[in-house]
Amino acid sequence: MAACLLGCGGGGASDEGDLTADAVGLDAAEVDAGSDSGGDAASDALTLSAPWGRCEPASEAFPVRPAPALQPTLPPLRVQGAQVVDGSGSPVALRGVNFGSWLLIESWISGIGLQSEGALLDALEARAAAAGLAELLLSAREANGLEWLAEQRSHLPLIREWFESMRAEATPAQRPAVEELVAWFEAEPWIYEEQGLWDWLEGRFGAQVTAGLRATYQDHYITEVDVERVAAMGLNLIRVPIWFDQLESDRQGDVHFRPEGFERLDRLAGWARAHAVYLMLDLHGAPGGQSPYWHQGLSDGGALWTEPACLARTERLWEALASYFAGDPHVAVYDLLNEPRAPDAAAYRAVHQALYAAARRGDPDTIVMIEDGYLPRSWVPAPAAMDMENAMLSIHLYPTSPSADAYVDAMDEALGDDREWLLAAGAPVYLGEFNPADDAVMASWPPEALDRTLALLNARGIHWGIWTWKYHDDDPLWGVYHPPGDAAGHRVDVRSASAETIRADFEAMDSATWVSDPAWYGAFTDHAADPVMPLDP
Repeated sequence: MAACLLGCGGGGASDEGDLTADAVGLDAAEVDAGSDSGGDAASDALTLSAPWGRCEPASEAFPVRPAPALQPTLPPLRVQGAQVVDGSGSPVALRGVNFGSWLLIESWISGIGLQSEGALLDALEARAAAAGLAELLLSAREANGLEWLAEQRSHLPLIREWFESMRAEATPAQRPAVEELVAWFEAEPWIYEEQGLWDWLEGRFGAQVTAGLRATYQDHYITEVDVERVAAMGLNLIRVPIWFDQLESDRQGDVHFRPEGFERLDRLAGWARAHAVYLMLDLHGAPGGQSPYWHQGLSDGGALWTEPACLARTERLWEALASYFAGDPHVAVYDLLNEPRAPDAAAYRAVHQALYAAARRGDPDTIVMIEDGYLPRSWVPAPAAMDMENAMLSIHLYPTSPSADAYVDAMDEALGDDREWLLAAGAPVYLGEFNPADDAVMASWPPEALDRTLALLNARGIHWGIWTWKYHDDDPLWGVYHPPGDAAGHRVDVRSASAETIRADFEAMDSATWVSDPAWYGAFTDHAADPVMPLDP
């Protein structure tokens, strides 16, 4: 158990909105070295944002979308039985990609940071052993080890509980070494959730410079060329994972909608019209967090299920987002929660019914989608059983396999296991995330596995979106696109690089120069126009 506790990857957690240069182990010279041209990062580092809130009350009026400049180029969609149909009642197959790590950054996808969480925890274990603290750390880990292994809570709060336990149990002779170990850990970048990334950079450069870096990333990671390329592949859907903090802040005493976040989505919707694709808006990270995992954005997630204020904020956000895009046929689906980690069936039902009602207050017509979140099937009712109309169901599948045959067999078996449950739901089924390249490093078989999987899904009438569109490396093939040549695999050094260097790295994430593996790309183009089939998983 010790090896897994320290070595397994994943997210973490904490409120770190009040970081200072001293708190992250930087001296004034290092802060100056990271200053912007024409700016003084040393003084700006003293101007930090307000500390993070915990679903602070919100009351600001909803943003209003300006009239789109372009006319729609696709018809509106709706659910009819277990199919998605257009205005004439003709079945439509939704086939596309996820714009992962854009409006909710997952640092492993973008290549931000020089080490994984597992590598950092391995280093922690090694340092503890070198300092004669191995047994003390092991005892501390075991105290919350079940919560870690069962993924019941985010990682960073659990790690900080280790440190408190070590402090309490240390002998007087051990205490200086414990404090040295804790200080070392806190001076390392914990950037595995997006909250931690911006808190770290704000601690180094201050609020103003960090806001500029954040805008640079978002303005370059996805541009119109990405939407154009999706359409050129013959695909018709883009799922857009969104962190709530892109649309509405949650700081103590400072809660407001972020116009720039809504404007980015508005631009994306305009590009969708220009290139005739649909969008699926996915609340990947809700206020308070719908899971403890790193990919919900917060360093301490899961409060959506336990704190009424977080549910109220999430309801309000969905109403605002739905009212903003109501009537736009290109914004075709509202994905209420990515991978919801509900504590029980009753909580799953109550939260999803509340979010559905909120979205319907803002928009009575757009398709709404619920996800299984890897929960027991008995916990996830059919949309109709929760009084949801015009709704569909999503699942995610990530089998790890040593070959194309094994991967396709695993996907076939997983769908077969769920066949009765999926058919009983009486709704269209969307495989919202999958990728044969999961853990397939230095392997040649993922393109074949992808080709055969897409054929399998299309033959069974299952809508799909690959995870993900872009990846910072070309091995494994997590992304349809990756940097070319020697640029593949580059990682952004947030620990010591200057703000100018980090900005340049973010600008280099523009897809215009990125490339795709021909066989990987070809699997999509080969199956984008397969016939639309009725659901039969």
